[in-house]
This record gives sequence, C-alpha cells and structure tokens, in this order.
Amino acid sequence: MRPKPSIPDTPPSSRSATEDALLDALETVLQRDGLRKLSVNAVVEAAGVGKPLLYRYFGDLHGLVQAWGKRRGFWAEVADSGPPSRQKQDEQGFRQQIADELVASAEHLRAHPVTLEFLAEELTATSDLSAAFAEARDDYRRPFLKTMLADRRYLRRDNHRVIVIIHAALTYLAMRSRRSPKFMGLRLDTDAGWRDVLDMARELARLPGK
Repeated sequence: MRPKPSIPDTPPSSRSATEDALLDALETVLQRDGLRKLSVNAVVEAAGVGKPLLYRYFGDLHGLVQAWGKRRGFWAEVADSGPPSRQKQDEQGFRQQIADELVASAEHLRAHPVTLEFLAEELTATSDLSAAFAEARDDYRRPFLKTMLADRRYLRRDNHRVIVIIHAALTYLAMRSRRSPKFMGLRLDTDAGWRDVLDMARELARLPGK
C-alpha cells in the first residue's frame, strides 16, 4: 500500500495567512449558508486552500470552530473592576456601570454578525457542530463573568436579575436584527431603532434596586 504523501513544512507566515483564510472562510460560509450547511468542503472552497491544510492546522471542522471562538471571540471584553476606590462608588454610580457594560456587550454583538449567526443557529440546528459552537461560546465568555465575580455587588439579587434579564433581552433583539428586524414598533436593523433599544436598556439598568 502506497503511503500518503506528506505535507511539507509551512513557513510560519504562510501558515498564519492560511489559518486566517480558513477562519475568514468559516465566517463567509456561515453567514451565507447557515450552520446546517457548514462543511469542510464549503470552507476550503471559500478559502481557496486544500482540505489537508484544514486538517493539519485545526484537526477538523470542530477544531476550526473552537479556534474561531478563541481567536475572534463571541463576547465583548469588559473592563475590570478597577482600583479599590471604584469599588466604593455609590449605588447610582454602580448601576450606571452595569448599564454601560450591558450596552457595550449588546453593541459588540450587533457589530459581529457571525457571532449572531452562531447564536441564532444554535437555537434551531441539530448539527453535530452545535456542541462545538456551544463549547466555544461558553469557554470564551469569561471576561464578562470574571468582572462580575471580582465585585460581589454584581451577584446581589437585585443587580443580578437586572443583568440576566437585560442581557438576555439584548441578545435576543440583536439576533432578531438579522433574522426578523421588526419588533413591537422597533426597526432593529436601523441605527435609530437600535439606539432606542439601548436607551431602554440603560434606563432599566439604572433603576434603583429593591
């Protein structure tokens, strides 16, 4: 039996360019066709590279998805809790901080259509890749959680419920902005409509806790 031909070593700069091309292609195929039609063949065709390079650099399609989540990220980075003096700010200031962080996360989502596709497809897709997307999503949302855990006020019941509900609502509306942008009189695919959503989120997040 004739042995499989080996792939010659690739210069680092060439490898980096090829990996970037494959990650770009993953985004292209996902936005164009959705998760259920994502395949190795579709990705390598869009990237213009040979299939063996995808397997060599990422292992398989699951590995490519994992690499995308790690390198390009699902979630926005959130500033840390800052110096000790910031921990002593009054309740109104802290609620403003929560509002700013929720809005920043929502703006990041709306500006990253690939992330929105991942999240939207995960709700309905039965592909075996769904688990890979879910794992990448969970593994790389840690900046948001790390900030919360550094300041126990985030976990206080009144603050925690505000964060959970508003973050869930903003994530849902961001997904709708691509799939079904009309929602209760809002046009989520317009800048004006999205500003209205963010203003609502800010107002609700700043309400005093009970």
